Amino acid sequence: MNNITASDLPTLAYLIGILIASYLILRSVVFPIIKRGASKTSTYIDDLFLDKKFLNRVSYVFVFVLFNFLIATPQLNLEILNTEIFKRVSSALLTLFVGLTLLEMLNVLNKVSENIKSLKNKPIKGYVQIIKIVVNSFIFIIIFAIMTGQPVSYYISGLGALTAVLLLVFQDTILSFIASVQIGQNNIINNGDWIEVPEYGADGDVIDIALHTVKVQNWDKTITTIPTSKIVTTSVKNWRGMSEYGGRRIKRSISIDISSVRFMEQKDIDKLMKIPTVNKYLSEKIKDIEKFNSLVDKEKEKRRLTNLGTFRAYLVKYLQNHDGLNTETMTLLVRQLSPTTTGVPLELYTFTNTIDWVEYEGIQSDIFDHIFAVLPKFGLRAFQDGTVEAAAARGLPIIDSEI
Repeated sequence: MNNITASDLPTLAYLIGILIASYLILRSVVFPIIKRGASKTSTYIDDLFLDKKFLNRVSYVFVFVLFNFLIATPQLNLEILNTEIFKRVSSALLTLFVGLTLLEMLNVLNKVSENIKSLKNKPIKGYVQIIKIVVNSFIFIIIFAIMTGQPVSYYISGLGALTAVLLLVFQDTILSFIASVQIGQNNIINNGDWIEVPEYGADGDVIDIALHTVKVQNWDKTITTIPTSKIVTTSVKNWRGMSEYGGRRIKRSISIDISSVRFMEQKDIDKLMKIPTVNKYLSEKIKDIEKFNSLVDKEKEKRRLTNLGTFRAYLVKYLQNHDGLNTETMTLLVRQLSPTTTGVPLELYTFTNTIDWVEYEGIQSDIFDHIFAVLPKFGLRAFQDGTVEAAAARGLPIIDSEI
């Protein structure tokens, strides 16, 4: 490399001064003016492109382009700046900053996609990361080619021989990319979806879909990271359908003590006829039973009302009138399941008219509070294992009257 002579120092200082002044003018004058103009527009895209990190890299590219332009002029064409090694280093740095600017632009485009309604819930981040890997690879090859003095095509042609090695090294990336495409095409998960992945203990909202990982914020505010490729190969429950449907399912049962199930006497019927929600049912049911029994031989068993059947009819009417449930467009069932050693389960299957978790739990609790409280009116008991249940089954007092 040629040494710098004393006569070159003023020219070199002048060149450096121009570059520094250009950088400062860009950062202190030009960019602030553009930012003020962008802040007055209603679009979001131009604000993102004025991101501090992006502008910083653009300014470096501008300085290097200006530098190459200036050293080509006769006035600033110094001999030391025309050496082969200096040209290679300068070109490599320019390539590096152009590449970094492109990478930052991809980050900006990813942010822009989050504000476009049709793209907001798509796994765009995974595709952006793939492009960034390709850009990084080309930047490395171009810089290496510049520093070694070989054409870029020379190194690209050699990649064919390394295909097997590259497939081995990037197998996880390739699998993740294929999974990202399947997730996007089949709309398996989106940002904001509530998902459950039992294999990884994930149960919460999707907060990030990247190339290699999917992040789920669980309800206890912990973060579970799942490999993207596993989303298409393992069991994933997505609750998006519930959110779009507008209602959340209640599917819970109460075990009725079988020993409390019995036929109703006339006094029981008279007592329940005072309840408006079951009055109409009883009237129609009594007429139906009397009509049936009038046609049945004396030797055959006649039909009678049971307290459990009446209670089921009461619950259907109660749920239909509940303000927190959607029983008009969604399924409503009050059904009896197979008896077990803990009684006969009476299951409620219905949907709330809200998907809010807190409201849902409140509605569900209110319904079962009411069920527990109203059971004695129908002569029924919820099954309770232990001494209390045994005493209740025999009609014994549960609390000592002398206490």
